[in-house]
Amino acid sequence: MRQKWIWILATSLVTALAVAACGSSGGSAKPSGSGLEKTHLTVAALPIVDDAPLFLAIKKGYFKQEGLTVTPKVITQSTLALPDLLHGSVDIVGGGNYVSYMEGQASGTFSLKILVAGTECKPASFGVLALPSSGITSPAKLAGKTIAVNLTNNIQTLTADAALKADGVNPSSVKYVVVPFPDMAAALKAGRVSAISAVEPFLSGAEQADGAKLVLSQCSGSLASFPLSGYFATEAWTQRFPHTAAAFQRAMEKAQAYANANPDAVRAVLPTYTKVTAAAAQHLVLNSFPATMSATQLQRVASLMHTGGVLQSPFNVQPMLFH
Repeated sequence: MRQKWIWILATSLVTALAVAACGSSGGSAKPSGSGLEKTHLTVAALPIVDDAPLFLAIKKGYFKQEGLTVTPKVITQSTLALPDLLHGSVDIVGGGNYVSYMEGQASGTFSLKILVAGTECKPASFGVLALPSSGITSPAKLAGKTIAVNLTNNIQTLTADAALKADGVNPSSVKYVVVPFPDMAAALKAGRVSAISAVEPFLSGAEQADGAKLVLSQCSGSLASFPLSGYFATEAWTQRFPHTAAAFQRAMEKAQAYANANPDAVRAVLPTYTKVTAAAAQHLVLNSFPATMSATQLQRVASLMHTGGVLQSPFNVQPMLFH
């Protein structure tokens, strides 16, 4: 699966470079009076809590204050936006899971920059759930079972493996299958999987609608406050549009700080880009939204990727940070 993943990314990169040679499909640079090289951006985003600050930034006018107009493009998996990102038809990907993106970076498949730190998990906001009828009531009972994840070889499988190992369960005894977040509850209810690794709003949705129970937190112990996702652009894009990238970063840092301090605002914006209802949003467990990037925090991801076998050699995240 990992080789297939890298092959897909490599193919996308080759195609992207060919397109770039003929001219960017993302629109020409348009200098403005404020010094911005580009003022209209398309940002790919997931229908999950991680990207709430993006929609709050639009609602609160933070982008407009920076001279930007941002159009979100909702996708089901962050990696689905990679070909568009590499081609230039998407400027930035929000909610990109660090593991998949760092793996591609470390392999030399592409060169990206992290513009904004998206979310850090909380104990009850990220974990493995099962139905009471399954008899799975503890991490030990996940051995030999099938767990749904949004992507394999990503932040979900890596943290699940680490959490299982910490609870004395051999991670290799678990089988991961790909099920998009919006389809996880239905797959669990239908018995197509034994358990699901979910984030909000899908975690609370499975708990409330189907009575699923959290049997393994993927955000406790050594995984507490673990970085989950961020906002990515290609290095070439940031070099071509440095003032635009900085303006986006400033607006998002303001939105991240606002989201962290105003959980009710996060809950209020969720129904505008997800299927979660206003009533259901009140029960969600929210992650943390860091206002600034921390190389120390993000290095935790790369270190776990190395010890977890995703990366064969140590990887320094510092060069990926956009400043």
